[in-house]
Amino acid sequence: MRLVGKDLHQHLGGQPILKGVSIELREGEMLGLIGPNGAGKTTLLRLIAGILTPPREKLLANGEPLADLSQSERGRKIAYLTQEGTAHWPISVGRIVALGRLPHLGTWQKPGEKDDHVIQRVLNQTGLSGLTDRSFPTLSGGEKARVLLARALTIEPEILLADEPVAALDPSHQLEMMDLLKMHCRQGGSVVVVLHDLRLASHYCDRLQLLLDGKTLATGDPKRVLTPGNLEQAYGIRIRENNTSVAEAFAMTWELGNSRQPDSEA
Repeated sequence: MRLVGKDLHQHLGGQPILKGVSIELREGEMLGLIGPNGAGKTTLLRLIAGILTPPREKLLANGEPLADLSQSERGRKIAYLTQEGTAHWPISVGRIVALGRLPHLGTWQKPGEKDDHVIQRVLNQTGLSGLTDRSFPTLSGGEKARVLLARALTIEPEILLADEPVAALDPSHQLEMMDLLKMHCRQGGSVVVVLHDLRLASHYCDRLQLLLDGKTLATGDPKRVLTPGNLEQAYGIRIRENNTSVAEAFAMTWELGNSRQPDSEA
């Protein structure tokens, strides 16, 4: 699904949050939304998810107004992984992941053979096959994040929206989560992900969109977006320039960390 948003505005609590932001998501790509807190990243995701409603002609999916999709159609085509996503009751991992098939089922309809196949495939891909009977509250933070992503992947969405999916995860689980999002793109889906870690953004995302004060400051290839000038304007940080681009420096930092061998036990 190709998604295009044009001149999006949004007020919350009487305050302007988005001020004419445009966005384009192409099939099979990962688009990273970056920028300081309060820039409008989550609000933009909520517009795409349908939690907030833009003017009908401002947000198009494959050339047609996204608002024309029924609630069930939107539920099958777009999955939203929120910042605060969790489960507060002692439900098993297998049951949580299976909930992702609900948009494909009728009222009181039980999952069929196809649904079971999708659920098992996603459990295998996310490394959760051995945890299906575990109660969600007993899992580690990284395991919980994988379960919630697996539930979203089980929907088989054309577009996956992920709002800070690696927040509070250790580096190993961050890489694991980003690999799973990239896998969704390789399988033909598209991802819009909000990130604060610019190393992950530069390494994994095909394109970046840098937001500042409700507007787009820069968009495009990471090398074009992660420039010293843009970073100073958006984050107030200064980058010492050398012969390596900022984006390349971020990517190299990630590679060095990822390739480091674990210390041998004493």
